[in-house]
Amino acid sequence: MPPEQFRQHMPGAGKEPEPQQSASGELPRIRTYQSDVEEMMQRQHVSKATIALAEDERSRQEAGEAAPREKVFGAGSAFPIKAGWNSRLTVLVSGVAVVIVVGIGVGAYFFLRTPPPATTTPAAQEKPKAAHTVALQGKETRAGTIALLQKNIAALSVPQNELRVIPVTVGERALTTQTFFTLLQASTPSSLARSLGTAPALGLHGFKGGQPFLLWSVSSYDNAFPAMLSFEETVLDDIGPLFGVHTRELLAKVGDTTADAIQNRIVFKDVIIRNKDVRAAFGPQGTIVFLYAFIDKQTLVLTTNEETLKTLIVKAGGGRLR
Repeated sequence: MPPEQFRQHMPGAGKEPEPQQSASGELPRIRTYQSDVEEMMQRQHVSKATIALAEDERSRQEAGEAAPREKVFGAGSAFPIKAGWNSRLTVLVSGVAVVIVVGIGVGAYFFLRTPPPATTTPAAQEKPKAAHTVALQGKETRAGTIALLQKNIAALSVPQNELRVIPVTVGERALTTQTFFTLLQASTPSSLARSLGTAPALGLHGFKGGQPFLLWSVSSYDNAFPAMLSFEETVLDDIGPLFGVHTRELLAKVGDTTADAIQNRIVFKDVIIRNKDVRAAFGPQGTIVFLYAFIDKQTLVLTTNEETLKTLIVKAGGGRLR
């Protein structure tokens, strides 16, 4: 028998089941998710907002999201952070940052405000200045050369205890040692000229109106020293006038007797000045009128005053002024 016919022969076949009525005569409500929620809210007094937050939390946990920041101390930690401690930590970190920034600012201010220290060396500060150049033509007589040099020396004003170098040219070239001796017609030993540097340094020391000096570099001390001892016989006549030293004026009177003649002469003697061996010329009255010294084996100086020599010992060496 076909299924359709079989169902028709069954009791109550073809009829829909009728819903049962309750004792009150009302039909029972169909249970749904919405009805369950409403019933729970009525029984437990739960709001829709609470349900929404719980649902959101469940969804995030199922999706594997991290817990909210306020519930954990750091990654992988389950310790809650207290709001008060968190606030104090924020204030502490902010305070430290402010102190660091202010310290950097103050340090930068004083660093930029403070001028850099001077970089000049003492030797550079003491380096003597040069005066105006004295120009010689090279055709001047001995007297003309001395007069022109003395005129420029006298016109130069030098501060107390300072040194000034006076550049001298012949034509358009710097004065050389050989030309200097030639212009002064000096009777210098040939070995002395060869033992000295190529050019002399003529200068003035600021002491008692100005004291002139000559400085040479020395290429051979072993030859220069004995040559200067030999040059003592004529050095006062050859170079003395350039320094204002005139033998005839110093020896104003020659004694009639041999004893007077011996006393009335200029002699060189060994003296020690600042631990340096010095050859000094003494006049009839026993005063020093001229002196020279090898400050070291590379430096020879000639002058007329002991204080000038002391200054040169300090400020010269190695064949030059420092």
